[in-house]
Amino acid sequence: MPSTDELDRSIGDRIKTARLRRQMTLAALAAELGLTYQQIHKYETGRNRISASTLFKVADCLGVDLTFFFSKDAGSCDGKPAGTVPNSLGDEELRVALSRVEDGEVREKLTELVNVLADAAAFRRHR
Repeated sequence: MPSTDELDRSIGDRIKTARLRRQMTLAALAAELGLTYQQIHKYETGRNRISASTLFKVADCLGVDLTFFFSKDAGSCDGKPAGTVPNSLGDEELRVALSRVEDGEVREKLTELVNVLADAAAFRRHR
């Protein structure tokens, strides 16, 4: 079972993931919830624990099922399993950017490029 701090960070990561998928800023989410930008940032980083009632409001605002914040397989914002939650903001930004590319051939080439870069980075780490 994860520690309280780990759970707070995990819930925060999932709030951030859902917010980014909706292409919503911290300020916009804060305004929607009647909270400050700083408070949302503290929730997302796990520095502050979020109450159940506020988490319920966040889920409603972001259009996710409440279980999204607790499921081990919460990669989908509609509550349906779709992989894992990204490991970092960079992962999520990359996913969002790729999802905006509509041309299938371009997406395929970008995927190849990312794989080549990942292989090169792994090679350098193991030298």
